[in-house]
Amino acid sequence: MKRKFEEGLHNPEEKCAKSGFLTEVKAYIVPTGIGKTRCDLFKRQLINNGGEACTEYIPGHVTHVVIDEKIDVERLCRIMEWESPPNPANCKIVRSLWLSHCLRDKHLIDPSSYELDASRYTKNRDVTTSKDTVQLDAQHNPSAGGRLDVANDGQPSTSSVKSDKNFKRSDSLDQKKITSPDQDTDVESDYVPSGDEEGATTSRGDSEQPTAPPSGKSLPKGNWVCARSSAAPRVNYNKHITDKLEALAKTYENTNDKWRAFGYAKAISILKSHRKEIKTFEEAISLPGIGKRLAEKIWEIVESGELRKLNELSSSDEIKAINLFTNIWGVGATTARCWVAQSLRTLDDVREKANLTRVQKIGLKYYDELLDRMPRSEAGEIEKVVKETTQSIDPDLICMACGSYKRGKSTCGDVDVLITHPDGKSHKGVFSRLLAMLRQSGFLTDDLVRQEDSGNQKKYLGVCQLPGDGRFHRRLDIIVVPYDEFACASMYFTGSAHFNRSMRNLAGKMGMSLNEHGLFAGVIRQNHEKITKGYPLKTPDEASIFKHLGLTYRPPSERDH
Repeated sequence: MKRKFEEGLHNPEEKCAKSGFLTEVKAYIVPTGIGKTRCDLFKRQLINNGGEACTEYIPGHVTHVVIDEKIDVERLCRIMEWESPPNPANCKIVRSLWLSHCLRDKHLIDPSSYELDASRYTKNRDVTTSKDTVQLDAQHNPSAGGRLDVANDGQPSTSSVKSDKNFKRSDSLDQKKITSPDQDTDVESDYVPSGDEEGATTSRGDSEQPTAPPSGKSLPKGNWVCARSSAAPRVNYNKHITDKLEALAKTYENTNDKWRAFGYAKAISILKSHRKEIKTFEEAISLPGIGKRLAEKIWEIVESGELRKLNELSSSDEIKAINLFTNIWGVGATTARCWVAQSLRTLDDVREKANLTRVQKIGLKYYDELLDRMPRSEAGEIEKVVKETTQSIDPDLICMACGSYKRGKSTCGDVDVLITHPDGKSHKGVFSRLLAMLRQSGFLTDDLVRQEDSGNQKKYLGVCQLPGDGRFHRRLDIIVVPYDEFACASMYFTGSAHFNRSMRNLAGKMGMSLNEHGLFAGVIRQNHEKITKGYPLKTPDEASIFKHLGLTYRPPSERDH
């Protein structure tokens, strides 16, 4: 269905001016959540800067659908009365923040980091069951636990999927997910999050059992990752295989070949959980979730120690360039491919020829430094600087580093610092004052992103540098939260991402919802979509979250899955 704005503002056929930086944009702005005043402002600015503000959605004409930050793909399809979202190659669905940033920077920003991942929309998919199998349309979505083959056309094929349920989608603000059917052999992967049962694994051969839950509560079926300690990690008996497949999955991820990346990620997870070394083709194909094509690649690695497909891709100048460019902070796969299409191959090419955003210029400027993992001691020094500055504002403010530092890792990619106040109100006003003081001292050298629209939480992403000669520039995130959200925020920003997904998915299975803002009970879902938000549970500390979910408490050092 075509959705319309108020008549008279702009004719959908009116041609945009050719002089502005938005000349390539023909946008339909979905007013839900944005509001009339802001919509009108967006439309005027679009027209003034050479774009076209369409009064209705016309397939093949509209290049961008602009939506509110809180709208998910299912709700958007209901609003637009779409059977399925448009192909992102023809029309991109972007958050309104993208248009705001374009107008602010007076530059057409790459929309990839603002896009709604509409490819995972699988609502009301018809699934036909037989005695033990379900044949799924692999063009739309591979099975998370059935046999996955990565076909030559880039789409995984599926067979022997033990499921009779609809596809699921878990709620998340910050992480892109690919949905998967609800099934017994669902195995989690760090590469591609899947649906509501992604945190539960029942892979054959995994003998580890989760700790029995306290208070007599029984967990939903599955070997939940969040119920296990990471202190004694399992041996990967097939590391020689998974190393090759991880490199291949990363290459497909960087080239935006999502389905192939998905297929290999699931195979990697299955192989890592297998309790013995794979030595034959028959062993490989007998694994749950492994199809013929994947089994052939596994056998190729076992037999020769090499993978021809990986060697072919690794020797490609285009793939090498994409992998190089995606290591620039602020550059995604879409931008990297665009630069490669423009015959850019080196970082010098990017410096000289690419039209860089402000953030990408910073990422390129500190390319090597931001890729370098810092020793734990340096992360501790960064925490100390932020903490001392924070407590000079108010000594009662709580300030602590989260992330891999809190999990006890020996090296860290960046530092996440969480700030709150026990009285529940004195954290207000700290955010801007703290950033100003850290900039004035020279500790903060570059600002990347400043978010103040995530509920009551405020988040800053930037670059810092400790005083002294030879110090590297490091990535620093500062998050200020109200005290009643502190425990859930602390768990969220501590991670790992694998552990967090498992906790969220377990909460969903128990009729709850968990995010960085809180743990909510009484959540009603219909067709896996939230109908009611529920009510917040008291979470004075992280241990209380585990207790509500019927889990034994795990300290951060045991969450490094």
